[in-house]
Amino acid sequence: MDATKTSFVLEAAPGTDIWRKPPTTNIWNAPISRTSSGLLKKFQSARVTFWADWTERYDQAGLLLVPKRASSTVSPPEKWIKTGIEFYFGRPQLSTVGCDRFADWSVGPLALTANEPEPADVGGVTLEIVREGDEHGKSLWVYRLVLDAEGQVKEKVPLREICWVLADEDEKDGEEWLLDVSPLVARPENGATESLKVQFKTFEVQWLP
Repeated sequence: MDATKTSFVLEAAPGTDIWRKPPTTNIWNAPISRTSSGLLKKFQSARVTFWADWTERYDQAGLLLVPKRASSTVSPPEKWIKTGIEFYFGRPQLSTVGCDRFADWSVGPLALTANEPEPADVGGVTLEIVREGDEHGKSLWVYRLVLDAEGQVKEKVPLREICWVLADEDEKDGEEWLLDVSPLVARPENGATESLKVQFKTFEVQWLP
C-alpha cells in the first residue's frame, strides 16, 4: 500500500487541465505529483479525501489514473481516468471522466446524505476507485464514501462503473500494463488570476504484493 496519512496542499495554475475532445483538443498540462505506480493487474483501490475553495468554472481535484503499456512513450497518455469534484454551474459537482480514445464526462450534484456534515467541516469529500467483479466480469467502480466520526465507511454512494480499463491487463501479447495513480488538481480557466489550492487530507493506493 502507498499511503499519505498526513495532509498536503497541491496547486494548479490557471489554464491547466486534462481533457480530450474531437477533432483536435488534447490537453495534458495539469501538475502531476505524488504518483503511485505498479502493475495494472495488482491494482486494488485508490482513495482520496480533499477540499478547496472552488470559484472558477471547471476547478477540479480528486484522483487521476493512467493505464499504459510498459513500453509506451506516448505523450500525452492515450488512456486515463479522472474523478473528483468539478466546479460547474456555480457549485461543486461530482465528476468522472474516462478517456479511451476521446473523453466522456459524467457530472452530477454533490448530494449529502441525511445528517451528513458539510464537506468543508470534515476535511472534504472522500472518493474511492476500487476493483470489483460480478457474474459479467471485472471493472473499476467509482464511489463517494460517507464516513463516520472515526473515519469508518458508513455508506458507499455508487457514481460510475468503468469496464474498459481492466480488459487490457490480460492481453496475451507478452507485454505488461502499468498504472499510475496520482492526486489530481487543475484550474482550466485561463482568465483566473490565482492558482487553485487544494487541501488533501489523505491519499491512499492499495496494490497486491
